[in-house]
Amino acid sequence: MTGRVVPGRRRRLRRWSTVAVVGLFAAGCSSSAHSSATPTTAAGATTTVPGDTTGITATSITIGQVDTNSGPFPGGAQKSFDALKAFVAYVDSRGGVHGRQLKLVQEDDGFNCNTYTNDMRGLDGSAFASVGNFALLDACGLTVLKADPTFPDIQGYVLDGALLGLPNVTAPSPAPYGYPTTGAVWIKNKFPEDITHTASLYVAAEVASANGIASAYQAEGFVYVYKRGIAITETNFTADVLRMKADGVKVVDLGAMSAGQVADFIQEADQQNFRPDAIVSAVAYDPSLFKLIGAANADDVYMPLGFPLFLGQDLPTNPELTTMTTWMDKAQPGEVPDLYAVTAWAAGDLFVQALDAAGPNPTRSSFLAALHGITHFDANGLLPPSNPGQKQGATCMVIVGVSGSQFIRLDPATKGFECDGTYNHITAAQATG
Repeated sequence: MTGRVVPGRRRRLRRWSTVAVVGLFAAGCSSSAHSSATPTTAAGATTTVPGDTTGITATSITIGQVDTNSGPFPGGAQKSFDALKAFVAYVDSRGGVHGRQLKLVQEDDGFNCNTYTNDMRGLDGSAFASVGNFALLDACGLTVLKADPTFPDIQGYVLDGALLGLPNVTAPSPAPYGYPTTGAVWIKNKFPEDITHTASLYVAAEVASANGIASAYQAEGFVYVYKRGIAITETNFTADVLRMKADGVKVVDLGAMSAGQVADFIQEADQQNFRPDAIVSAVAYDPSLFKLIGAANADDVYMPLGFPLFLGQDLPTNPELTTMTTWMDKAQPGEVPDLYAVTAWAAGDLFVQALDAAGPNPTRSSFLAALHGITHFDANGLLPPSNPGQKQGATCMVIVGVSGSQFIRLDPATKGFECDGTYNHITAAQATG
């Protein structure tokens, strides 16, 4: 393990996880992005009581997206917006789907439950489907989606596992209660003597995610000697660091924190000369990590990812990632993708695959039937394979490390995903308890 350098004063750059003004960039693609509780409806879309052909005209299909991009999290999932816009432009440049162009309406919930509920209700009455949502408050759409089980909702990522119990909700990589064990297997094989001294910090609002991760690691023999739920805005973890140091912690699970919080922990561990063998956190794979940690050393950070290395490393070996990056760059030259961009692009791809399968005269009912029939999906190689039709999560991952302030592939070393683990399912009570 590489030694750490005690950093100087921290830069307070923040990043949100569990997370630019753009205009039109392709003929036939119209979109709006705003934070009003009353959605704007694209021209030509149906605005009456929701029906089986809501959002469809002879020449277009309207889809909607709701993300959290303002309020306490300014710009949080903005690249999710940008990526879905880019995807719509890409599809429309190829003639649309069965001759219809896609039109996109985008809403910012501002981290407000009522706004998210109203936005989803508005989209149910104006758009054919909701596509690519990445919102911390996605559970606030539950009443709308229950009330209209014909309204398709392909989220970028489902944060509240209860939504996956609805027939009209899925995601490119569904995450039912639980978590894949692949990363735990890899860490256990590398540090077999350490796993009985594991600690976890997690955002209390994401307890289901934290419990899912912990259950997967515990299934592989990890023993948690310290756990604490933190506030979503918390930044000082010195007391936790000192407790972990005293308890002889060797593995630190930070999988349900933000990238900014992970960076704060790394810096505070440096300051207290706390050197665990492994800090494990997928959200640490973030374009701002090395700016956030300043002079701190992150060579003991390991990232089990359920997506490709979108910061450039996988571009030569992942054609779909190249396509996504190319079209995002057309919209925002020089823009660097992030996790939210990948999930939104993949959600768009899943939508188009189901829409194409539904035929030239789709209805919401025929679309959902086609969606349920998609039992193998990898977004043209962008993601590890999953089963969105039956809502089964992916098990394959790529393990990423850090060397010299650079992200490096560890396993597999060149391309693709490692598939040694299984999906460790837990009950809703175990997830939320």
